[in-house]
Amino acid sequence: MRFKDEHPELFRQLHPTRNTGVDLDSITNSSHEMLWWRCSVGHEWRETPLQRRSHATWKKGDLHACLYCVAPGCLVYSCGHRRFRRSESTFRVLAHPCDKCEITQHAQLILDALDDSAAAAVRHLDDSPFYALFCGTAAEAVEWWDEIFPLVEAYFVRMVSVYVAIQAVEHRPTLSEPTSSLLGACMLRILDALPQDCREEMHSAVPEDAGHFHSTYLPGRHTVELGWALKKLGFDIVDTPLPDDIERRVQFCERQRFSATGELPPVNLAGRHYPAFTHISRDRERGALSELRRFRPKQPPPRVTAVRVTLGESTPAATDDPLGRTHIGYAPDLPLQELWERGRGVWKLRADHVAASTIVLVVYDKTIVLVASITGLTLHRGGLAILGEPLTDHPLIGRPDPLHTPNPLAYGVIR
Repeated sequence: MRFKDEHPELFRQLHPTRNTGVDLDSITNSSHEMLWWRCSVGHEWRETPLQRRSHATWKKGDLHACLYCVAPGCLVYSCGHRRFRRSESTFRVLAHPCDKCEITQHAQLILDALDDSAAAAVRHLDDSPFYALFCGTAAEAVEWWDEIFPLVEAYFVRMVSVYVAIQAVEHRPTLSEPTSSLLGACMLRILDALPQDCREEMHSAVPEDAGHFHSTYLPGRHTVELGWALKKLGFDIVDTPLPDDIERRVQFCERQRFSATGELPPVNLAGRHYPAFTHISRDRERGALSELRRFRPKQPPPRVTAVRVTLGESTPAATDDPLGRTHIGYAPDLPLQELWERGRGVWKLRADHVAASTIVLVVYDKTIVLVASITGLTLHRGGLAILGEPLTDHPLIGRPDPLHTPNPLAYGVIR
């Protein structure tokens, strides 16, 4: 429905001269386009047609009310967004945009500078011993590295270009994040996209102070909300399609072992904010050993293989209980050994899962109430019982179940 037809009175409040370039006759009721308005007294302000026709509280029942006339406790930013404050006694129009629009405009300037920042980003990588060490290690540890390297290098250039652009836009003397931390964050993202069997070895090439990229977070000494603003503008910090791109290349190379036909699958980087850059063939090992004399690798997070069993409420056990128990299930204030007897069996677990695990998690109401070691198992009719000892004061006790599945039994790796 056109705004002009549905709200003719409001349509006449549109500013006659300040909405140049906009076809006002085709504006819809739900339009989010920021337009200029003018009331009968002569007040001028900006808001969207959707906001203008809303029954906001400040209008006090008058759909055609002017914000200047009836909302004294209001701040209006230059972007058109408003904020009501009870402490404000006067209506004020500010010359600057609101915080969200300001950081969004700032993020747009950074994205606009990406292409011009690529050459400097390549120089940072070319001069970095951290990058040289990472690529040298990958060449030995990662199969098909030469085939997936163009995708890896493009991601490094992309993210370093962002920090070079931040440096240029904010007129900084240096990058907003130390090079080792920035490149370490890129490395960890690449490790998440690489095959599982090579990740542990590759961790030895990641600096100890490596940062972490998240979908809405860029590490560094800049505005925290910058990551959110970049995402709002369509910039995916972690580049979600990257692991699939790498996996398709690896699968293609694996197929070449048996049938050397076809070409490497193309990668569509359009719309993913990858700046164009000139690839320079260079010796990745250059200077790495001398400059990294004090290099300390980032330790991978510890991984523990566990089985999880879930207890219900305490109930009497069957008369022929294979473990000779009188009750099964959880009850508060049980002695530790009694709780372990109730938690260790009898379960329809796979024996190979128990044998591959180092601990068992006993869970009640989605919370870990007991952790025990696994030293063996005994087979019984209808299932198996776990042998082991309760681990007193284990750090997982009292924490939420990390293997959260609807099945009362689970097996997996926890960090």
